Amino acid sequence: MPGQQSMMRNGLMNERRRQRGLSLIELMVGITVGMIVVAAASLMMTSQLKEHKLLVLETQLQQDLRAAGDLILRDLRRAGFWAMPQNGVWAEGSFAAPTPNPYASVTSGGNAQNGSLEFQYSRHLANRDNAAGYPNPEDGAINDNTERFGFKLEDGILKVRLGAAWQPITDPATLTITAFQVQLQTQNLPLQQFCELTCPPGTACPLLQVRQVSINLVGQAVHDSSVVRSIQLSGRVRNDNVAGACPAVPA
Repeated sequence: MPGQQSMMRNGLMNERRRQRGLSLIELMVGITVGMIVVAAASLMMTSQLKEHKLLVLETQLQQDLRAAGDLILRDLRRAGFWAMPQNGVWAEGSFAAPTPNPYASVTSGGNAQNGSLEFQYSRHLANRDNAAGYPNPEDGAINDNTERFGFKLEDGILKVRLGAAWQPITDPATLTITAFQVQLQTQNLPLQQFCELTCPPGTACPLLQVRQVSINLVGQAVHDSSVVRSIQLSGRVRNDNVAGACPAVPA
């Protein structure tokens, strides 16, 4: 009996020695679980990096479109500015007809893929030009090199007209403008009541033209064609246009 007990104790001790550490199967299972955890973490990190990159592209694209749109509206508000507006207003006791504003025209053309907007305004200031002897005072004539302005879409690039040249205002390396659509809405307000005589049939009675411009810009990121953003802006041309004229009063 003592011998058997001693053998049993030795067997248990040997079994305990053999069970120390991990078996090969347990080690493989542990490695597999660890690889799964690392793969899930890597996948999550990759997804977050992709979303961050996408967010940066969207933000940059939106900011570029907003900057271009604000530039268009800011310059458009100056359309029709004239340094001698008093010449276009009828004065009581004066027999001279008012002079039409030579800078009043605002035109839009093309479609969404090649839209354009063109206008003009005077670069002179009446008080400065007349009082200081400015060498180029207001002459009522449009200078093609300094007083014509506009915007157009060409080959995915939005360009601004500076005199006779067109300069890009969007970077083709970061975004492509896919649509530039301009809608010019005109509200005609009759001015017949200010005429001494009734306008004969077939003649253009005076009208006050209140003009509103709506702009739609669509851009696409160059580095990821799936990133597309658009903005819509609208603004009123501050200098209203007067079209037509009152019938001449017989002398």
